[in-house]
Amino acid sequence: MLAEPASLQERVRLPSRLLATLAAAALLATSCSRQIPTGPSHSVTVTRSTGPATSSYDEDADSQVMVRLASGVDAADFARDYNLTLVHRSTWGGATFRPQGGVSPDKIASRMIDDPRVITAERDQYLETAETRQESFAFDDGYGTPGNYAEQAATQSIGLDWALQVSRGANVGVAILDTGADLTHPALLGHVDLQRSWDFVSGTAVPTDVGDGLDNDGDGFVDEAWGHGTHVAGIVARTAPGARLLIVRVLDADGRGDLLNVISGIHWAIDHDAKVINMSLGMLNSSDAMQEALEEAEEHGVVCVCSAGNWGSNQPEDFPASSSHVLAVAALGAQDCAAPFTSFGIFVSISAPGVAVRSAYPLSRYWVWSGTSMSAPFVSGGAALLLSLHPDWNKTDVMNRLAWGARPLPAGSGLGAGALDLARAMAPDYS
Repeated sequence: MLAEPASLQERVRLPSRLLATLAAAALLATSCSRQIPTGPSHSVTVTRSTGPATSSYDEDADSQVMVRLASGVDAADFARDYNLTLVHRSTWGGATFRPQGGVSPDKIASRMIDDPRVITAERDQYLETAETRQESFAFDDGYGTPGNYAEQAATQSIGLDWALQVSRGANVGVAILDTGADLTHPALLGHVDLQRSWDFVSGTAVPTDVGDGLDNDGDGFVDEAWGHGTHVAGIVARTAPGARLLIVRVLDADGRGDLLNVISGIHWAIDHDAKVINMSLGMLNSSDAMQEALEEAEEHGVVCVCSAGNWGSNQPEDFPASSSHVLAVAALGAQDCAAPFTSFGIFVSISAPGVAVRSAYPLSRYWVWSGTSMSAPFVSGGAALLLSLHPDWNKTDVMNRLAWGARPLPAGSGLGAGALDLARAMAPDYS
């Protein structure tokens, strides 16, 4: 852990205006109201279309087995040996199979444990955005301008403008595993590395954030996560404007994707030299295959950042936020108060703004969204700022510096090392 000096002046010579900004932020954090507004004070009408009479919802992933096969094992031959139907296969050894005759996926997976051709075997699952699960939707508050996106309470609270005088995240690839992105959005133009992006939902090289007009998850809403990936990407682009964004679409417009696609996205990011992976998604059950992928990412020096979840409690814990191989991010509102919806607990690494965050939204708009999905990309962007200056740093190094710079929060709050403060975190590198 980095030891905090008696004062910032002892560690680095800083402009007086920056010191004043840090002092003001600390003072602001001492007065915390109980209620956090999740939208503007004036009335806003949000229209949501509900699902059609027929939807594409099914239990495909839940009725399948996801297996990571050892190198050289042929998935089709393996399927025949177990009387399974091969559904999908990946380049990293992952494959999904459908049992025949109504056999339980769990039973099939348990039979595979001692097979030397198998590394992991488990029932396939869906991951989704916390906002989809808790029905938190983006909305237009009437103030969606590029200027209000660039300068807002969230960016001010983390001292972003000062941090960007030290680093802009140059030469760092940040992979965003989400619903894709509006690749023509003004906030993203010039930031996306299309040569290193991919769409695992449609299997194409153009990971567009697009809806299909269907209620794929059967929750009565159509394409409710449309724009989620665009919004997350916009936060990273604002926080680390010099970073290159790898848009990796692993979720559909309902905010849902299966294990195979999400793990494939992690491997894609590793193979294409991402230094940071942002995952604003989760599920309630852990996964051996995903845990192995996250461990592999950490071994390659990749910093994985994940939203903590929107349960408003310390239980349940979302995965992969609960994995030791990621930085889990909780959400804060005004005056460094915990957002009422945020998950919290010992698994949380740090907290960042997550209430009424304005960012890019499809069709060149700038909408407001609340959730830990919005908190995680501030930390991903902050990691990119540090890795640009310290390319050999790993997850622990990055977290130590972010923790050193974080503003303290009440002991036992379950909000990690404190409130993200990039001005303070970047201070030792100021010259």
